[in-house]
Amino acid sequence: MLPRCRLLLSTSIKSESWLEASQVHFRRFRSNISRQPRDSYYSSQTETPPFPDNRNQRGSFKNVGRSNPQHVMKQKKGHILDGFSARDASDTLSIMQKQARKWADLPHVHRRLESFGVPRTDVQPLLSIFAREVNSGLLQDPVEQKKFHVERFVLTTKELNQGLRLDQILTQLFYSWASDPERQEYLLKSVQRSTLEQISHLYSTADTSYPADLYPRARSMRRKVIMHVGPTNSGKTHMALRALAAAKTGVYSGPLRLLAHEIWDRLNKGQIVPLGMDPDPDSEPDTSTNMDIIEDGVSSPTVRKDGKAKYARECNLRTGEEFRIVSEYAGLVSCTVEMTSFNLPVEVAVVDEIQMLADPDRGSAWTAAVLGLPAEELHLCGEEVAVPIVQALLNDTDDELFINRYERLTPLTVQDESLEGDFSRVQKGDCLVAFSRSGIFALKRKVEGSTGLRCAVAYGRLPPEIRAEQAALFNNPHSGYDVMIGSDAIGMGLNLKIKRIIFETLHKFDGTTERPLSVSQIKQIAGRAGRYGLHGEPGGFVTTLHAHDLSMLHSAISCQPDPIMFAGISPTLPWAESVLQALPVDASHQTLMEVAPYVSNVRPPCRAFVPPKVEERSKFVETHAKNMKLYDKLLIGGAPMNWRDPLAIEFTARLCQIYNDVIRVPIMDALRVGPYIELLESVEDMMFGGKSSAGAPSQALITLEGLHKSLVLYLWLSYRLPVAFYQSEEAYALKERTEKALDWCLRNVSTRVADRQPVNFGLRIRPEAEDGVEYRRTPFARQQEESNRELAVKYAKLLNSQKRSSRG
Repeated sequence: MLPRCRLLLSTSIKSESWLEASQVHFRRFRSNISRQPRDSYYSSQTETPPFPDNRNQRGSFKNVGRSNPQHVMKQKKGHILDGFSARDASDTLSIMQKQARKWADLPHVHRRLESFGVPRTDVQPLLSIFAREVNSGLLQDPVEQKKFHVERFVLTTKELNQGLRLDQILTQLFYSWASDPERQEYLLKSVQRSTLEQISHLYSTADTSYPADLYPRARSMRRKVIMHVGPTNSGKTHMALRALAAAKTGVYSGPLRLLAHEIWDRLNKGQIVPLGMDPDPDSEPDTSTNMDIIEDGVSSPTVRKDGKAKYARECNLRTGEEFRIVSEYAGLVSCTVEMTSFNLPVEVAVVDEIQMLADPDRGSAWTAAVLGLPAEELHLCGEEVAVPIVQALLNDTDDELFINRYERLTPLTVQDESLEGDFSRVQKGDCLVAFSRSGIFALKRKVEGSTGLRCAVAYGRLPPEIRAEQAALFNNPHSGYDVMIGSDAIGMGLNLKIKRIIFETLHKFDGTTERPLSVSQIKQIAGRAGRYGLHGEPGGFVTTLHAHDLSMLHSAISCQPDPIMFAGISPTLPWAESVLQALPVDASHQTLMEVAPYVSNVRPPCRAFVPPKVEERSKFVETHAKNMKLYDKLLIGGAPMNWRDPLAIEFTARLCQIYNDVIRVPIMDALRVGPYIELLESVEDMMFGGKSSAGAPSQALITLEGLHKSLVLYLWLSYRLPVAFYQSEEAYALKERTEKALDWCLRNVSTRVADRQPVNFGLRIRPEAEDGVEYRRTPFARQQEESNRELAVKYAKLLNSQKRSSRG
C-alpha cells in the first residue's frame, strides 16, 4: 500500500533529485485515477453555474449590479435551544440540568453523534441514560464537578440565551461522561463495547487541555512577558517598538497588513529610534503613523518623520499574500499575526492588539503567539481587558509577567446634543460611522448634498490599500475631502485626523440579528477622535446622529470595557490528522471541524470556537475539494474569501478545478469566470479616457472589490502552494491595476461632479516607487528550487499519462 501523502505542492519538497520529487507528485495523480468528481453546487453536467451572463461590451455597465448582487440582511433562524432563561453565568449548571432532556431528544444531536462514529442503535440508549443522570443532579455533586472540569462549561453574559453554546457544552459533557471508565462498566449493559471504545478514542485524541505544550521551543525558555495596556491614543506600543528596533533578532506581529507594512517600512528607513540610543535633538515627529505611538510636542521624538541610517534595521515583511525580502539574513521580521513563525528563537517579539485573542474568527492566532513565540522578551500591546486572560494563559508556561499601564493622552468628550438627524450640522473633521456598505454610501450622498463637503469612505470590504488612500485624502487639508464616512474598520490600523466621531447607530447586524455594539466596540471607535496633537488643541468629541442613541453612548463611554472571558484556539494540522483517523472513514469536512468545539476537553481560559460559515465552507470543500489531500482541504476551507459572494465561490471553484486537473493554475484562466476582467478594462477605459457614464463608478465598485479579494486569495495560495499557484507576479500586477480602478471609482462616486479629481491621481502605497526600500518578493531558496519543482510536475504528468495508457 502506498503511503499517504498530505502536502504535495508546497515548499516542503526538499528533494535533491527532481526524479525523486516527481514520485511525490505521481502518487497524487495515481490516487485520483478513475475518481469521478462529486456533483457541484450547480450541476454535474456543466461547468457553468446558473448565474446570468452579465459580461457586456467594454465601457458598458448595464448589468454590472446583477453579476454580484448585494445580499439582503435576513434574520437567520435561531438555534432550537434558544430562549432559555438565565440570570447570570453562575446559572450554567442548572441550565444544563433543565435542558438536558430536551437536548437529548433533538434529531440534529443524534445525527451529530452518528457522524462522530456512534452507531445509530446506541445513540438513543446513551442519551437517555445521560439525560437521566444530569436531571438527577449529576452536576451538583462536587466530586463529579471536579472530574468533569465543569468550569469549562461557563456561559458568558452574551451567551445566556444562545442555544448553540448550550448545545456545545452538553455535547462536551456527554463525551466526558461516556468516556469515564467507572460509568462504562454499567453502560456496557445497554450499548456495545466497541461504541464506548470509539467514544473514548475520539475524546482522548481530540483532547486540547494543554495548548502550551504544542510549542516546545517556547517551553524550553523562561520568557519575560511585558504587557503594554491602555485605551486608544495612549502611546502603548511606543516602548515595545523601540525595544524591537534595538534587538538583533525580533518579530512584529500585527492584526493588519497595513500595520505590518508600516513597521517594516519604518524599521528599514530608520524612523524608530532603538531603545538605548538618544534621539537627535530638534528632529520632527511623525504624526502620520497608524500606530499608537504619537509623540507630538516632544523636542527629541523617538518616532521620526525622516529616517536616519544609524537607526535603520534590516527587516523583512511577511503577510498572507505578500513577502518582501530585504535580506536573506535580516534579523527582524514584520508580519501579520497569522504568519508568525514559532521555529526560530528571537530576542524581542511584539504582538499588537492582544485583546483580539478573544475574537471567534482570528483569536487563535493571538493565543498561539502568546503561548508559542520563542522570544526572550515578549511585548503584548492592547487593551486592559486582555490582562486576566494573558495571566491565565501564562499559568502553564512559567514565564515572568510585567504589566505597564498607560492613560489616554488627550481627553474624549461626549457632546450633550446629537445632530438630531440634521446633516447640515456635519462639520469639517467629522467622521460618521455606519455598519453597512449601503448605509455608508447613503450617508455620503446625504452629507454631500446637505453640506457641500466632500466625503472619503472606509469600510471592511474595501481593500486595505484603498482604505489607506481614502484616509490620506481625508487627512490632507488641500484634497477637498473634509469628512470621513466609515464602518468599524476605522477603529484599527488607520491614521485619521478626526475631530469628532458621529455614530449613525449603535447597533450592528452580526450575521444573525441586529445587536447593540459592545462597550469595547464603542470605545474603540470613539477613541479615534482627537488623535494626540493633530488638531492644534488636544481632545476629541463623540456624539450620535439621532437623539435616542445619545444616552446609550454616554453610558458606554463611562463604563469599563466588556471583560474578555476566553482565548480562542484552533486545531493544528497534526491534531486534524489524528482526529480524522479516529472518525468514521466517510466523515465529512464539517464533522472534522465540529470535533474541537463539541468534543475536545478545552480548559479555561481557552475555547475552541465553531469556524465562521462552517456549513458553507464544508459544503464547498466536499463539493470542489473532495479528492484533495487533508492539507489542501484545510487550506481551501480556511481561505480568506467571502463565502456569501456567488462570484467569489465560483472563482474559488475554478481554482480547485484547475488544480485538480492539471495542478498548475494560471491566474487569467481562473479569472475567466464572471465579469471581472471585462469590468476592470471598462473602468480603465474611462479612467484614461476621462469619461464616465452616469452611475458607472458606484455600480463597478462591488465587482472590483470582488476581483481584488479574488486576487488576494490567489496570492495567499501562492505562498502556500507555490508550484500550483505560480503566477504571483502577474496576480500582483492585476491587484495594483484593480486598486487604481477602485480608487478612481471612489473618487468619482460623488454628488459634486464638478469637483472630481483628475484621472492621474497616483496611489501613495506603491511598492518600489514609494517605499524607497529595495526588496524581493521571493527568497533565494524558492527561486533555486523552482526549476526542480517544475521538472517534477512535468515528469509526474508523463508517468501518469503512461500509466493510463497501459491500463487502456
